[in-house]
Amino acid sequence: MEISLRPGTRDDVEWIAELRAEVLRADLVRLGRYDEVRVRERLRRGFLPEHTRVIVVDGVDAGSITTRIEDGDRWIEHLYLAPRLQGRGVGSRVLQTVLSEPHTGDTRLLVLRGSAARRLYERHGFVRDHEDDVDVAMVRRGASERVTAAYARRAAEYAEHLGSMSSVHPSDQALVTAWASTVDGPLLDAGCGPGHWTAYLAAIGHEARGVDRVPEFVEHARREHPGVPFAVADVDALPDEPETFGGVLAWYSLIHHDPAALRRPLEEFARVLRPGGGLLVGFFTGSDVEPFDHAVATAHRWPVERLATAVSEAGFDVVETSVRAASPATPRPHGAIVARRHDRADALTTPARRRGPR
Repeated sequence: MEISLRPGTRDDVEWIAELRAEVLRADLVRLGRYDEVRVRERLRRGFLPEHTRVIVVDGVDAGSITTRIEDGDRWIEHLYLAPRLQGRGVGSRVLQTVLSEPHTGDTRLLVLRGSAARRLYERHGFVRDHEDDVDVAMVRRGASERVTAAYARRAAEYAEHLGSMSSVHPSDQALVTAWASTVDGPLLDAGCGPGHWTAYLAAIGHEARGVDRVPEFVEHARREHPGVPFAVADVDALPDEPETFGGVLAWYSLIHHDPAALRRPLEEFARVLRPGGGLLVGFFTGSDVEPFDHAVATAHRWPVERLATAVSEAGFDVVETSVRAASPATPRPHGAIVARRHDRADALTTPARRRGPR
């Protein structure tokens, strides 16, 4: 089957209202809530053509889906599909398409109690939030929430194996040390994890602070590194005032961001950095921007040039990039970008490139 989505129009309202009545009839009758007039009128009153897309299967209009944003959450509404196509994977493909579209918040929907459609939503990561006599409210947590939960479950294991400087590659330690020596002012370890980098920077004489979304990491960091400040915070919405820091270390703390959402934390780093402040980003590199199965949660590889462009577009001059090739001990190639905040919206630089030790 050839499946596509086209923009909805005001002319679509009547046939979608009829489709709604057909699709919901059995469940509404079972719940004692079916009304021939109301089932159509509710669609007409709430129809938003600018937020609606029509599902087209083999060239024929066969269903609809509406998405809208409210208080940071994405709502999926009016997902209806002609009965002849149900159970053939069409709804799943449409849902996958919508869920792959950039959005950092939660995704929510309502499904009738006892409806078979609930199984479709559960397969795509939705869980029950609450319910009443008619509807079950379901939610699919945003990517950041899912990543936070995944790390929270494995925080102790992660800290044991990767939460000390003894687990750090020597060339990475040398790079971060050299970068920090060029920075004037306090350092922010953004996405500090167990806190070992923050503590290391403090130990070599820098004023350093660590933040992480995972409370279990922050608790571990405070326990293991007393006297070093740590706080629970989101790199997408840092609590700090503008121009607070001289440098931001984002060492593998952006790898789980969807590529379409990466600009948000980069702009936050630019906001909290002083003019000329330094940024160091560590990441996994590859030939294309692509997801892969990280041990904790899905992560992304970036070509160095692509990520350098993203950093530049967020308000930085890229000073240098580096690559550390894969080895038996570290089977994924690593990259790093050194940049400085600028105040010129059109300023771009061509990064110098060096290759680190193999």
